[in-house]
Amino acid sequence: MKNSIEIRQERAELIGKADALLNLAKEESRDFSADEQTSYDGMMTNIDKLAKDIEVVERQEKLNAEIASNVTSTPSVEPKEVRDYSLFKAIQGSMNNNLSGVEKEMHEEACNEARSSGHTVAGLGVPSFLLEKRAVDQTNSAIAPIAIQGYADALREASVFDKVGANILSGLSADTRIPVAGKQSVSWESEVAATTAGGQKFEKLDLTPHRLSANVGVSKQLLAQNGQAAEAAIIRDLGRSVGAAIDAAMFANANVTSAPNCIFGTSGVIAHTATSYSENASIMKDMLLMEQALADGEGLSGNLSYVMNPVFLSDLRQSAQVSAVSAAYGDNSVNGYPVNYTIGATKTTGDKDAVAIFGDFSKLYVGMWNGLDIMTDPYTLAHAGQVRLVLNQYMDWGLSNPGAFVKCEIEYAA
Repeated sequence: MKNSIEIRQERAELIGKADALLNLAKEESRDFSADEQTSYDGMMTNIDKLAKDIEVVERQEKLNAEIASNVTSTPSVEPKEVRDYSLFKAIQGSMNNNLSGVEKEMHEEACNEARSSGHTVAGLGVPSFLLEKRAVDQTNSAIAPIAIQGYADALREASVFDKVGANILSGLSADTRIPVAGKQSVSWESEVAATTAGGQKFEKLDLTPHRLSANVGVSKQLLAQNGQAAEAAIIRDLGRSVGAAIDAAMFANANVTSAPNCIFGTSGVIAHTATSYSENASIMKDMLLMEQALADGEGLSGNLSYVMNPVFLSDLRQSAQVSAVSAAYGDNSVNGYPVNYTIGATKTTGDKDAVAIFGDFSKLYVGMWNGLDIMTDPYTLAHAGQVRLVLNQYMDWGLSNPGAFVKCEIEYAA
């Protein structure tokens, strides 16, 4: 059976068809023909049936969400025990196949969480609630912050996608469909003329888990010491690695193998063709033209921001709005719009090697599933006295309105 959103869309289409059939008969001042009456009655029957289907499916979806919420947010251990969780102890237990205590229970929580979204934990599981950053009173709170929560902080510090105002959907437990309202059409009519159908149509944005992997080598001696500071350093390094990988796939000019589609390659994103950078007096020229392109598409509103390769930083700092009068760039913004830099906005082949994207980043949705899956590899780096940790994170992203973005490839001349 379809999900509730799809059933509602199907029912809305039937209602529209029935309304059009009825309006036609009214305009022609006549009753339904036999065929029209049969068609209308059939549509009414289906509309009533779909209403019941929606009620059944939405009830089940609510129950599924309740189960998923219990799995992902309710730990099976007492809160006071969570503070004793040690990532290094969990890694050692995973390597020696003797997980115990709170580390074992957290691993089981992560396995349940993954199972709810159709995945399995291949290594050591860390549930999503352990990654949450809690602003707590150390004296009164039952749950003290633990080192592994720094993963989310490091991920955000290292990446651009979390700074531009994207919608971050965390703790997802299944494929996620986001309904997107289409643009309505309106028209002026005479006093007694029938109203023209507005053509409202719901589109959709589907988010499906993609596996992102990162790895880091950890000294066996460091693991044995089992210190909070060491754990925090390792998990932050993994967070930064994941953040850099996300930017490199999201803001590249071409899709990265096995990653979600890049913004640049998304169908419907407005393309601005730049002149050779070496021929421009400043990159400012193309930035202004990108803003004009978005304005022409009626998209110059919302959470507007630039994402650019940092090779343009020096040029922007020297650019002027009016020659020798005032700087165009100040407080990390141009023309009032924030500018964010990432080396991920780069083309690695061809003669145009820098990428710029401008748009409303509230139309960017980023979904993250479950917690972390950490594989321990004690063999590959054994000669160096290290254990390799391989982290797996499931995520996806997409644009609810590609026309709210402008893309540009620019040849960079040093």
